[in-house]
Amino acid sequence: MWRGTRNEAILATGRENVRFAAVCGLVSIGLIVAILAHASYPTWRIAVPLGAWSVLLVVQFSVLRWVEHDPRRLDTAVYVMHGMAQAYLLTIVAVTGGLRSPMLPALGTASVIPAVFYGARGATRWLTASVVVLFALVGLMPRSWLGPTLPHGHYVAAAVVSFAWTIAIVTNFISKVLTANQAAACAVDELNEERVTAAAEHAGRLQAVGEKVAHELKNPLASIKGLVQLVARAPDAPRTRERLEVMQAEVARMEAILGEYLSFSRPLEDLRPQPLDLAEVTGQALGAIAGRVESARLTVQVERRATPIEGDPRRLREALLNVLTNAVEATPAGGTIHVRVGPGGGDGDGRGGGVVEIEDRGRGIRSEDLARLGTSYFTTREGGTGLGVVLAQTVVAQHGGTLHYASAPGRGTTVTLRLPARPRPARAGDVLTTSARGHVEPAA
Repeated sequence: MWRGTRNEAILATGRENVRFAAVCGLVSIGLIVAILAHASYPTWRIAVPLGAWSVLLVVQFSVLRWVEHDPRRLDTAVYVMHGMAQAYLLTIVAVTGGLRSPMLPALGTASVIPAVFYGARGATRWLTASVVVLFALVGLMPRSWLGPTLPHGHYVAAAVVSFAWTIAIVTNFISKVLTANQAAACAVDELNEERVTAAAEHAGRLQAVGEKVAHELKNPLASIKGLVQLVARAPDAPRTRERLEVMQAEVARMEAILGEYLSFSRPLEDLRPQPLDLAEVTGQALGAIAGRVESARLTVQVERRATPIEGDPRRLREALLNVLTNAVEATPAGGTIHVRVGPGGGDGDGRGGGVVEIEDRGRGIRSEDLARLGTSYFTTREGGTGLGVVLAQTVVAQHGGTLHYASAPGRGTTVTLRLPARPRPARAGDVLTTSARGHVEPAA
C-alpha cells in the first residue's frame, strides 16, 4: 500500500520532472558544447553529446507515456531511465577524455538515484554495480578512442557545469521521492487511524451490547432473588406455587434475552407483534417485581382495564419492567406507586391504543437532569447505567408510541407510556418527551 501510494505521487509529477530534466540538460549541454568549441575540440566529438542528449530526451518522454498508461511499471521505468542516463554519461565521458573527462564525476554522482528510489533492494545493488562497471569500461578504452585533454581552464569550466547539472537533477529527484514518501506515510497513518477508529467503534458497540445484556438480565435476577427470599420465609404459603411459576417465567425470559443478544442472524431489537392485552402484560411485569416491592416495603396501587392492542409482549414487558424498576428504586420505604392502565389516545385521535401511567412519590428528578433522560449512561442513581430508560424508549419508539416523563424534586415522577393500536413507524417526537412540573397529580 505504501509503495503504491508513493508511486502514484511520483507519477503525478512525472511530466514536471521530465521537463525539469530537459531544461537542465539543454542548458548544461549548451554550455559544455560552447566550452568544447572554444577549446577547438573536434567537431564530431562536439556533436556526439548533442546527439546523445537528444536520444535520451526522446527515451525519457516515451518511457513516461508508457508508464502513464500502466502505473504498475514505474519501477521498471525508473530502472530503464537510469540505465539510459548512465549510457548517455558513458558516451560523453568517452568522447571527452575518458578518465580525464570533466564529465566523469557525473557518472558516480548519478548512482545516488537508485539508492534513493529502490532502497535496500536488489535493483539498487545492480545499478550501483553498473556504475563500477562503467568506470572500468572507461579505464579499459583504448587511448585512441578518447578525446584530447582539455586545457585546465576549459576543464574546470566543463567540470563545474557537469557537476551543477548532476546535482540539480539528483536534488530534484530526491526531493520528489521524499515528498512522495511523505505522502505515502501520511496515507498509511490515515489508514491505521481509520482501522483503530473502526476497532474502537466496534469495541464500543460490543461494550454497549454487553451492558444492555447485563442490564436486562439484572432485573429478572433481582426478581428471582426477591421471590426466592419470599418463598424461603414462607414455603407453605398459598402464593408459593404462584411465585415459583413467576420465577420459572423469569428464567425463561433470561434465556430468551441471551438467545436474542447472542444471535447475530437477525437484528437485536426485532419486533414480533401479536394481539395482546396491555393490562395483562403490565400485570406480568408487576408480578416479576413483586419480591422487590415487598422487600422494599412498598405499596403498589393498580387500576387496570382491558386494553387490546397489537405489539411484542416480551419487548413491552421489558420496557414496563425497566420503568417499574426505576419507580421502585426511587420510592422510599413505606411509599406508594400508582399504576394505571387503560385504552385511549394511542393513535393520536383518541381511538384505539393504550396508556400506561406509572406514578411514584419518590425523590423526583431535577429539570436539568430531566432533559438528559434517554441519554446512554446518564443516570441519577448511584451504580446505575441509564440504560433502562434507553431500552424502554427504544421499545416504545419501535411500536410507534411515546414515552413521557414529568417530575419535580421531592414530589416524585410520573411516566406516561402511550401505544398505538398496532405498531407503526416512529415519528419525530415519538421517542421520549420530558417536562418538569411543580406537583404530582394524586391517583384516582
